[in-house]
Amino acid sequence: MGTGLLTHSLCHLHLTASDSPESPERISAVGDRLFASGLTQAFEIIETRREATREDLLRAHTAQYIDFIQSRVPPDEKQVVMISEDTGIGKYSYEAALQSAGCVLEACDRVVRGELNNAFCCIRPPGHHAHRDKAEGFCLFNNVAIGALYAREVLKLQKVAILDIDVHHGDGTEDIVKDRDDLLLCSWYQEGIFPNITKTRWPANVHARALKAGSTGDEACQIIRSEWGPVLQAFQPELIMISAGFDAHANDTMSALDFSDLDYAHITRIINDIAKTLCGAKVVSVLEGGYEPRSLSRSVVAHIRTLADL
Repeated sequence: MGTGLLTHSLCHLHLTASDSPESPERISAVGDRLFASGLTQAFEIIETRREATREDLLRAHTAQYIDFIQSRVPPDEKQVVMISEDTGIGKYSYEAALQSAGCVLEACDRVVRGELNNAFCCIRPPGHHAHRDKAEGFCLFNNVAIGALYAREVLKLQKVAILDIDVHHGDGTEDIVKDRDDLLLCSWYQEGIFPNITKTRWPANVHARALKAGSTGDEACQIIRSEWGPVLQAFQPELIMISAGFDAHANDTMSALDFSDLDYAHITRIINDIAKTLCGAKVVSVLEGGYEPRSLSRSVVAHIRTLADL
């Protein structure tokens, strides 16, 4: 047992628009930083080719949406087709999305069976802006929601919690899991940026908090302790999943928050401690945002070091 690091080779072949910040360089930067840190021997590195099945996808998405994504795949390796204002796909994007979701399913299997203490899925395309029936925010299929529903319906867990620490609210995840009493979503996000959340009332199983520009990691840690902690204690999840975005970092141009590498270690430590108390430390973390490669790679290393109690 230990911490698993799951990924797949198609992460690098999923093409997006040439000016998109969601690029293969993100995955390369994380891999290079891990190698340079000397930590690769501390984790079980698993490169899986597992693909989410249509049945897996249908738990979170409509059949029409799945067919739409597949139908838009271009034949040319260098071509990118835009399927929303900000989301493009290339020749290998559909397969990459299936394998990203498959990585999360594999992580859920191994953590729930006790083969791993916890896991981090270093994957792209990301997922938390993918709604039941539409793509946006660089996301095709909602990896975390697919994993949570798989854990419920196939692995037979009674309750699963999703903690979204990306700087952008996981509106796609909310769309898929809202109003269920077996799934919980806790999210913080920077106000006034994509996806431009204006509402103040939330579904009963969604606990979301807006952060003002300039907010620090200390404020995020306090939200977990004082707000998410009691909610999780009352909910009693058997598995905690993390939508692990690192774009609240001070160096990331996609936001105006002021998190540091160390803040991500603190955030992970608090979540880890909660998971140890409530669900035997069972955590599956899934890469979402983080678009400045250097700060992303440093923050991911801080995150998985802490997951592994190093």
